[in-house]
Amino acid sequence: MGKYFGTDGVRGIANDKLTSRLAYRIGRFLGQYPNGKKTKILIGRDTRLSGSMLDCALISGVTSSGGDVYELGITTTPSISYLVENGDYDFGVMISASHNPFFDNGIKIFSPNGEKCPANIEAEIEKYIESDSDYLPLPKNAGLGRLVIAQSEVEKYLDYVSSKAKGDYSKIRALIDCANGSASVTAKRVFIDRLGLNADIIFDEFDGININNNCGSTHLENLKMKVKKGGYDIGIAFDGDADRCLFVDEDGNDVDGDMTMYINAMYLKKVGKLKDNKIVLTVMSNLGLKKVLEQKGLSYEEVSVGDKYVQAKLKEKHLSLGGEQSGHVIFNEDLNTGDGMLTAIHTLNVICAENASLKQLNADFVKYPQVLQNVGVSNKEAIMENEDLKNRIKNLEDGLNGDGRILVRPSGTEQLVRVMVEAKSIEICKSIADELVSFINGLSY
Repeated sequence: MGKYFGTDGVRGIANDKLTSRLAYRIGRFLGQYPNGKKTKILIGRDTRLSGSMLDCALISGVTSSGGDVYELGITTTPSISYLVENGDYDFGVMISASHNPFFDNGIKIFSPNGEKCPANIEAEIEKYIESDSDYLPLPKNAGLGRLVIAQSEVEKYLDYVSSKAKGDYSKIRALIDCANGSASVTAKRVFIDRLGLNADIIFDEFDGININNNCGSTHLENLKMKVKKGGYDIGIAFDGDADRCLFVDEDGNDVDGDMTMYINAMYLKKVGKLKDNKIVLTVMSNLGLKKVLEQKGLSYEEVSVGDKYVQAKLKEKHLSLGGEQSGHVIFNEDLNTGDGMLTAIHTLNVICAENASLKQLNADFVKYPQVLQNVGVSNKEAIMENEDLKNRIKNLEDGLNGDGRILVRPSGTEQLVRVMVEAKSIEICKSIADELVSFINGLSY
């Protein structure tokens, strides 16, 4: 990772780390890459207040380099991936900080194949951002780029994801939480208008500030309460840019990305569409998922945290399904990035085909209690290389006798060490996590 680009583009507080100048320079670079080419750039954003500011800066940068901008307005991150891959575009840009609060924002760049921007191009962009001089070509007269309002392009994406629906959705009573984000302008058009889902929609009245505010996939409390109280069959929760999706069953229990992958993996195996009977998961996936997959005759590939790593492994192994506990799930034969609406559609398909509820479909999944603690440190690299810490972790994990696990890893963006413990009981998890946190705090770095 570079100074500006992390695992999912550039992200930071708007007008602090993420400024108009930074966005302008990213636009300047993309508008002429490579070698002064006149590019076509697709740009979308979520609902947060700073989106317009960054959008204008990107547009200014691209057009001043001679590139043409096709602006979608408020849309979802996966729509950018789909439209770039299936249209005549050189890059796609999504302005979003996903599940973060409104004062954060981000710039995610997609290549023409719909995948996240390669590291070598990010490195070139960073070099230009850091330069004291603006050394890129600056066209004049008819060489300037133009802005095209292209909101109608989103309909192509909505039609595509809707085409993946199978079954009679009208029999399912659903409550959809749009997180006051991108799904606020897409969910109704897909699930109600196109697919006939018997759904009510909440948290779809955005004001630029209320995105992800006590709603959406990172704050399920309201959805869980309303699903149970209202007698809904299912709750569906998106995050701010709708690239992830979590569910709530009829009893108000949360169904995370691990459970969602399990439900879909089992169905795909049943109908003979799960390539090699294998899925891709991350090191944060619950131990319960690994155990139930093994019990059902399925295997898995494990990668680092980040949907870009899941996608890379899916592509490398030509596999069908992968994702993260957080709700990023990739159906690789449909789209090569996580898509919350597509995940919801596939899961609704399973409910229809099996004539079963989420609770019934997850009956064999025993989720292990999990505790995650973040420890602020001054040198995360030195902490991770400490031999005493490594030995302490090994001894504690050996004591779990295969009925739990310990994962200690550095944060990708902050001076933090993350301690995750899974075990048979929450008490065991807390005891081990507290011991490791205390040990790390006692190290002299």
